[in-house]
Amino acid sequence: MHPTRFLGITLSDGIKRRHMFAYLLAALISSGYAGALAVLQPGLLAVMDIPLASQGSLTGLLAALQEVILIAMMPLFGVMADRSGRRMVYAIGLGLTALGFFLYPYANSIGELIAYRLIVAFGGAAMIGMMVTVIADYASEADRGKANGLQGFIATIGAFIPPILGFMPGVFAKQGMTELAAQQMTFAIGGAMGVVGTVIVLIGLAPHVKRPSAEHEPVMQMLKNGLAAAKDHGVALSYGAAFISRGDLAVTGAFMGLWLVQFGTQNLGMAPSQAMQELAVPRVLTTVSGAMVGALLMGFISDRIRRGTAVMLASGLAAAVYLSVSFVDDPTAPWVFALLGVMGVAEISAFVSSQALVGQQAPAARRGAVIGFFGTAGAIGILVGTAGGGWLFGAISPAAPFVLFGALNAVVFIWAIVVNNKIEKPASALPENATCATATS
Repeated sequence: MHPTRFLGITLSDGIKRRHMFAYLLAALISSGYAGALAVLQPGLLAVMDIPLASQGSLTGLLAALQEVILIAMMPLFGVMADRSGRRMVYAIGLGLTALGFFLYPYANSIGELIAYRLIVAFGGAAMIGMMVTVIADYASEADRGKANGLQGFIATIGAFIPPILGFMPGVFAKQGMTELAAQQMTFAIGGAMGVVGTVIVLIGLAPHVKRPSAEHEPVMQMLKNGLAAAKDHGVALSYGAAFISRGDLAVTGAFMGLWLVQFGTQNLGMAPSQAMQELAVPRVLTTVSGAMVGALLMGFISDRIRRGTAVMLASGLAAAVYLSVSFVDDPTAPWVFALLGVMGVAEISAFVSSQALVGQQAPAARRGAVIGFFGTAGAIGILVGTAGGGWLFGAISPAAPFVLFGALNAVVFIWAIVVNNKIEKPASALPENATCATATS
């Protein structure tokens, strides 16, 4: 019997093309949610008449609360997925995120806004964890890198959804809606994405097959076992790589555009909107283009070499690129375009290689829990990148957050060199066997 293939990827036993197609649609929607609130929230805060001086601190508080929830809840949702199935947890995540988006523009106070943001955060913890876990289940070991590269490519396409949503309030306002109604309609469209995603997940993902080892083990014991998996050199390295790869993405997303807008307004006499349009947008698109290429490239490379070696190459490249930002005095210089293109390749390469490694090393029966801790490491990286990076940006220089993560990438690069030969594939990851296919779907 020939194995099932989808877009050049050999699927795990029991996984059909329709399951993988449904997952990719769900991953596209999940990725679209990643930056949506960052784009939509400023307009909503203005409509809510929150004082301008308070909007910055409130934005920081809401983002920090979300990351804290992600850090705390991703391992727990991973355990739940091992016990009850990926499909249910993914649906819960998308459903809660949709509910939060529907409610968000109807907040009448800061307290309500925080409550609705927490709903989004709980949904995000389940949704993000399952986006990584399901692809680890569905791809065969031989093509795990390509599968994660494809998922990274889809996630990059999903990054275009928030800017599209960001245009909608202006469109609705021009059609005669009030500013508040325009915001409410836009958030409703965002919520509808989650409803569609929930239906796709419930109908399209593979059914859960029970595992006795996961069904009857106490939750706390499953959490302990998931954390103890970090004793494996490969799992531990993947956690470190998750930290830096998510931090890389956060730093680039949060501070490159800000640096360019500030430089344009302070040094070139531009208006903020002009600086955003002429300086920030072309360079952000350059980074995104690099990421789209890098996702597929690193996915292919990860299947041709040791997964630890792939992490080493990705973190080494990211270290060189992010440390090079220390030489940037003028972010509008022509050579910076090339640097940003390579930065996109580097940041997504770290993302893809870390996922391929944790998918290889995580025991099938505890994959949800292990990837939950993997997600927690990534959330901590985002928190360090945004909060710590924000302080460095203002107190030292706009290049400082990039240099920090260049140094952290160098640490992971050295770590990968030291442990690479100590990473052993689990027995289940050698020849493909039926036990790690639909059992955790």
